[in-house]
Parts: sequence; C-alpha cells; structure tokens
Amino acid sequence: MDVMKYLSERIAVVEKELNSWVPPGTQPAELTKAARHLLDAGGKRLRPCLVMVSCEAVGGKSKDAIEAAAALELLHNFTLIHDDIMDHDEFRRNVKTVHMIWGEPIAIIAGDALFAKVFEALTGNVRRLKLDKASAVEVFDTVSKASFEVCSGQAKDMLLAKSKSVKEAEFLDMISGKTGALTEASTKIGAILGKGTARQVKALANYGRLLGVAFQIRDDVLGVTGQKSKFGKPIGSDIREGKRTLIAIRALSIVKGLEKKTLLRVLGNENSSGSEIKAAIEILRKSGSIDYASRKSEELVSKAKSQLNVLPDSDAKEVLVKIADFVVKREF
Repeated sequence: MDVMKYLSERIAVVEKELNSWVPPGTQPAELTKAARHLLDAGGKRLRPCLVMVSCEAVGGKSKDAIEAAAALELLHNFTLIHDDIMDHDEFRRNVKTVHMIWGEPIAIIAGDALFAKVFEALTGNVRRLKLDKASAVEVFDTVSKASFEVCSGQAKDMLLAKSKSVKEAEFLDMISGKTGALTEASTKIGAILGKGTARQVKALANYGRLLGVAFQIRDDVLGVTGQKSKFGKPIGSDIREGKRTLIAIRALSIVKGLEKKTLLRVLGNENSSGSEIKAAIEILRKSGSIDYASRKSEELVSKAKSQLNVLPDSDAKEVLVKIADFVVKREF
C-alpha cells in the first residue's frame, strides 16, 4: 500500500476540520492570527493521524474520530506556543514564534484559546457519535490527564535544566509526560472512538506512549545533527538553553577533564558563540552520546511496534508500523 497517500488523505481532512474550529475570520483578528500562526505554518500532523489510524486499526472509520483528531492537534499547538515562550525560542517550523510577533500576552491568550477549543471539538465528536456515557467520560478523562502530564513534564524539564546532576531515569520520566502523554492520548482516544476492546485500547495507549518518548529523543538528536532548513529550529538551541537531553546526560556521565568543563560552560549559556556550540556538539559526537540516544529511540520504537500484535492485520495496522519507523528515521 501507499502509506504516504493514505496519510495525506487523512491530513487533508484534518486541515479542513482545524479551520472549522479556528475560523480565519474570527474576532478579534489579532488573537485569531496568533492562534492560527503555527497551525498555518504546517507540521507533521502526527497526533491527528494517530487518532484516526488507531480508530481504523480497531475496526472503526477515520471519520468517526475527526473532531478528536483536530482536538489533539489543537492541544499540541497550544503546548508549543507556551513552550516557545518559556524557552525564549525565536523560530519554529521555519517561522517566527507567536510571542516574537504578537508579544507574550497575546501568545499566552492564543494558547489558552486553542486549549478551550480542544474540549469544544471533543464534545462535538462525542455528540455526533452519540457515544455511551462510559466511553465519553474516558475520552475527556484521557485528555484532561494528558494535559496535566504535559504541564508536569514541562515543569520537570525546566527544573532539570538547573540541576547539575540528572539521571537517565529522571529524563525518561520527564519526557514521558511532556511528549509521551499526548501521543498516548491520541492513540487511546482513537481506539475508544473506534470501539476497540479493552485489550486493544490498552495496547494502543502503550504504543502511543513509547512512540512519543522515541519521537522526542529523535528530536533531540536532530537538534544537534539536523539541518535548520529541515528541522525548523536553530541547531544547538537545546545546548544554549541548557536542556538536559538524553544526549547531554549521557555525555556528562562519560566525558572528563577539559571536555566536561567545556560542556558545562556552554550548556545553558545563552551567550555561547557558534564556535562554542559546534565544539560542544563535537564532544557529544565523539563521546558516542548521540549514537546512544539514537539506539535508545530505536529500542523504544521496537517495543512500541510489539504492542500492535493484538490488532488484526489491516492497512491501518501497517500504517502504525510505518509511522513508528518514520519516527526514528525522520530528518525533520
């Protein structure tokens, strides 16, 4: 089957659905423009695709989950707007971040507005399907808990950046909430809306969580090895911000002497020069820390794919396998 065609068809439906929840002409115009800014800039639309494909994988139809698919993308973009403010990022998806154009107050409100639309869209889905009470409660409970986990994960990320000693387990716990919670919510809600069995719902939730953690680790790898034109953010920005990525944590546990001093001096130093960032990246590469993170991402994806064994063979199941493979091989 043509996986790209399969996903492109669903992404096209999602784009139309997103427009219905955040219409371009909504007043005040400045708030709408700010809220739509990252949506209009594109993106992989991974989470809405996971919602729809998971729904199909348990026997449902992708249209049964379209509002929920849009809701998860709105939720994701809400987190990105606020994340960029906290990290002082200037670019995302190769465009200026929302707060850089409209200022922090409008950016905060734009994120809040998207968050409000999440629950409106979910309500629309539940009403249209006339979902039973237990399933409806589980849908809203899943999104509510995932939203809190994202906040908790972001707080942990900020606190870890200030810590001199971070363990790998602490990083994985943080990223499980910050990124894994939303991908788990995407696959779990899709399975619920597709009326999957309890076993299938649990397996797809596990798949989503593992996939999200692997996705973030791959993101961290691209953050030091990728190309800005593809990645959409300046390479090395995590180093300047002092992010304790798996790569940095591994390197700091291995390197010694001058190399360790160099890393510690550059990590979190917003005034680091381009040459200093390059020197730090070279230390990460030579220590084998980048390769270590890549292997960890591959291990997580392998575990994620094993969760799919409970599903019947179908095009949707094949797509879920291909999405997992894409996560560890992507260059953007």
